[in-house]
Amino acid sequence: MKLNRLALAVLLAPMAAVSQAEITFTPFATYQSFDAQTVEQMSGSAIAPDVEDKEGFGLSLGFRFTPAIGLEAHFARTETELEANNGDVRADRLSLDGYYTFNAAGKFSPYLLLGVGEGRLKPDNSNTITDTIVNGGLGAFYRFTDKVALRMEAREVYNSDEDLNDAVAMLGLEFSPGNKTEEATAEPQPEPEQTPVEEVAAVAAVAAIVDADKDGVADVADKCADTPAGVQVDADGCPLDGDKDAVADYLDKCPTTAAGVVVDETGCDKMLTEAISQELKVTFASGAAVVKAEDKAEIEKVATLLKQYPSTKVEIQGHTDSSGKKASNDKLSQARADAVKNVLVTDFGVDAARITATGYGSSQPVADNKTKEGRAENRRVIAVVSGEATKVMTK
Repeated sequence: MKLNRLALAVLLAPMAAVSQAEITFTPFATYQSFDAQTVEQMSGSAIAPDVEDKEGFGLSLGFRFTPAIGLEAHFARTETELEANNGDVRADRLSLDGYYTFNAAGKFSPYLLLGVGEGRLKPDNSNTITDTIVNGGLGAFYRFTDKVALRMEAREVYNSDEDLNDAVAMLGLEFSPGNKTEEATAEPQPEPEQTPVEEVAAVAAVAAIVDADKDGVADVADKCADTPAGVQVDADGCPLDGDKDAVADYLDKCPTTAAGVVVDETGCDKMLTEAISQELKVTFASGAAVVKAEDKAEIEKVATLLKQYPSTKVEIQGHTDSSGKKASNDKLSQARADAVKNVLVTDFGVDAARITATGYGSSQPVADNKTKEGRAENRRVIAVVSGEATKVMTK
C-alpha cells in the first residue's frame, strides 16, 4: 500500500506544477528518412521497394515546468510513396516526449529529448501497420522573444517491434502564449491517518521544481526570488555582479570598478571633494625686496602643491613694518609680493595666471613694531594657496 502511494505521488509530481507551467505550441516542417528495410520488415517479403524519403509536417503541444524541463505530445505525418511502383504510403507518428534544456536563460539553448509512442504505416490499398516507437533527439531553441523561439531538431525514431530506425529533421516555431491559470478548486481531501516519509519526500520534490521568476533556479534554492525576466543569475539565483561592488551587472553603468572603491547606486565611483590650502611665510631685510636663497626651498613647496592640484590658485601677500611713510611702505610691500611671484614663475615654472600678488603695506602687522624683533616679523610675504581637489572614495 505504501509503495502504491509513493508511485502515485511521483507520477503526479510533474502535474502539481502545471498551474505554474508554461504552455507551448510548436508547428514543424519535417523531413523523414525511412529505414531501407521498412517494407521488407513489415511485409515479410525478401525483396520490396524502398519507401521514398519525404518532407512532412508535425505539431507539438506541451508544458514547460521550469525553464529547463518540458513535456509535450507530438504528432507528425509524412505522405510519401514506394520508390519502385509509386504506391502511396502514409506514415504517422504519435508520441509523448520529455526534454531537458541547457543554458535555459540564454538566447541559444540546446536540449536533449526522449520519448515513446506509436508509429503507423498505411500503404495504399493495404491495412494499417501499427508499432511501438522510441524517440531520441538533439535540438536547440533560438529565442526571438520570451514568447517566440525558432526550434531546430534532429530525431532518431526507433521501431522496437520491427527493429527499424528512421531519421527525422525538424524545423519549427515555438509559441508560449502564457502560464496556465488555476481553473479548479482542489477537492476536499480526507485527513490522512499518518503521512509516510516517502510521501513527504514526493511533495518536497514538487516544491523543488517551482520557479516563480523563471531564472532557472527553483524557489527553494533561490536567494533572489524576484529577479527580472532575462537577467543572468548565479547558482543562488541572484543577478551576476562581475566587479563585486554590490550593484548587479544589468544595473551597473561602470562594470569594471576597482576593488575597495565606494560606488553610487549606478555602480560608478563616488568622488570626494577636499579643500586645499597652504601658508608660506618669507621674511625680508629692512627696506629690501630681495628673496633670500634659503627661502627658495620653502617657495618650492608651494610650487609643488600648485602643480599637484592644477585647479588651485595662490595669493602672494606682501607686508612691511611701520617704519617710513605709508606710500613707501605700500610700494615696498608690492615689490616683495612681486619678488616671490617671480620666483614661482621663473624658478619653478608656475603659470603666472594662477598667481595674484598684492601689497598690504604696514596695515596688517603680526608683531609689535616698537621692538626690533617685532619689526622683523612684520617684514614678510605670505603665500596663501586655495582651491578644491576631487578623489575617488575608498572603503
